[in-house]
Amino acid sequence: MTTVFIAGSISISRLDEKVADRINKIVSSDFNVVVGDADGADTSIQECLQRHRAGKVTVYCTGDSPRNNVAEWPVHRVVSKAKAGTRAYFTAKDLEMARDSDYGLMVWDCKSTGTLSNVIELLREKKKSVVFVNKNKDFVTISDKDGLERLVAFMSDHARAKAEEKIGLAAKIARIAHEQFSLKIGANSESSAGPVKDMELSAPAEASPALNESANLRAALMTALKEHISRAHLSQSQAAKVFGVTQPRISDLTRGKADLFGLDALVNMAATAGLRVEMHVRDAGVAAG
Repeated sequence: MTTVFIAGSISISRLDEKVADRINKIVSSDFNVVVGDADGADTSIQECLQRHRAGKVTVYCTGDSPRNNVAEWPVHRVVSKAKAGTRAYFTAKDLEMARDSDYGLMVWDCKSTGTLSNVIELLREKKKSVVFVNKNKDFVTISDKDGLERLVAFMSDHARAKAEEKIGLAAKIARIAHEQFSLKIGANSESSAGPVKDMELSAPAEASPALNESANLRAALMTALKEHISRAHLSQSQAAKVFGVTQPRISDLTRGKADLFGLDALVNMAATAGLRVEMHVRDAGVAAG
């Protein structure tokens, strides 16, 4: 089941009709939704989900209880080692939502570093975001470094300087460029029929060797995680707690939906469960001993 991470800037207390319509389509498609507990956009998103009678919603919070949960949905509590109340403390839940989701729908005020960081984290997980840029009232699809740079271009010089100071924006963009797979994403094959426009990855006509190797590694990790669940006789809800993810993510894992998991996410799940992941690199022409 597809999981969408919906979030936005704390300065945005009222959602544009275009965003509300997109959320309605997500709910109508019976997708899982993960959302934060902050004031501003998070609360407005929760209220919109409630109006559309969304049932498959999980509210993420750092600490014991969410600051906002308007419909008393299930809560996923994230443990943070950072000092309570600090930026790092609240960022922990955002990082986990990015890992647990398949796509992002963001509402951005062109200055919030929190929302921008969510887009960047999703990119690092090889996941797309659709960002509603509040000042020009339109959506922008972010699927690679170039898309991220186009998004950043909406920022004022002052906002960009603040982002550099707070999150080291230039270094983050450079890291995305360094990590990025040579995977061609069908940004030109847009379809407005889907509930979250531009959120479908187009598979290349012929997979590259790098992509094949990535798929093999992900498949191997998923098999190991499924075997661990089986050996430990864990239910899906128990496995979700062990791996530090939501139950829908365990369902996707057990059904072998490799395209919904990045390598980082699988390695993190294994580490959270206390499993050790080792990697051996050798020349392609050297046979395994």
